[in-house]
Amino acid sequence: MKRLLLLVVLVLGACDKSPPQQVVVYVPTEFEERANGWLPESGLAVTIIVGDSPSITDKIIGKQESPRADVLITSGVFDIWRAADEGAMRPLDAEVFDRVPDELKDPDHAWAAIGHRSSLIGFTASSPDVIVERYADLGAPELAGSLCLTSSSLPANRALIAMLIEDLGLKPAERVVRSWVRNLAQAPYATEAELVDALESGACASAIVSVSSGTGSPRRFAPEPTYRDIHGIGVTRHAGNPEAGQQLVEWVLSEVPVPELVNSNGKNIGIAGWLDEDARLLAERAGYR
Repeated sequence: MKRLLLLVVLVLGACDKSPPQQVVVYVPTEFEERANGWLPESGLAVTIIVGDSPSITDKIIGKQESPRADVLITSGVFDIWRAADEGAMRPLDAEVFDRVPDELKDPDHAWAAIGHRSSLIGFTASSPDVIVERYADLGAPELAGSLCLTSSSLPANRALIAMLIEDLGLKPAERVVRSWVRNLAQAPYATEAELVDALESGACASAIVSVSSGTGSPRRFAPEPTYRDIHGIGVTRHAGNPEAGQQLVEWVLSEVPVPELVNSNGKNIGIAGWLDEDARLLAERAGYR
């Protein structure tokens, strides 16, 4: 009888251990390694679906993803912003949302940043002796033939141009971008790694580089103001398991250190999403490929 009672207790104890909540997370390709090593620590049963940021965002907006997404992570502000703008995200109710700086989250709670990349000005030892304090200063005639940029199609560059438009106005921002194009040493590079290699090899002496790229040379400093792009996260409107999605986002936001915003212009990063098309057209007119 005692053995039978013990068996019943063990069975009931095992039944109390409910399986972890299932959550499907769509992540951009460049986030895959981090996601696989980090998100399972949440205690949830995480299924990670990988794709380029625009494509996975398009699928979620069009309700064409399979399996159905509970959480979306994007590589830039534009994708998470447009997902919210198209009604594909649901409001976050996590208390930790309040820890995220106002500049790095949606005012309607549709998304938050889980990291940002600042666009810094980089110089090598061979750079001309010119005072550069702002992005616009990279268009100075003394820097002709010395500037390197990455492609205007990269999210961080589009966010930078969008914020130039917001702060300066459309025509002044276009004059700035045209001055960069006149000073180019090489055609814009496809990747940040190629740009850093060019700086380190002496192919160019100045550049706009990401805070996350490289170590050591080139020297980097934050202009006033400094613009940035983000990795965004949110729970999808048509989540199959929205409760688990909310739980995962809350865990992620509790694990991410509150970002320090150096030389910020004080404006919400969502503006860069709103002005993305204006930024694209400006770059096209200015010959910035």
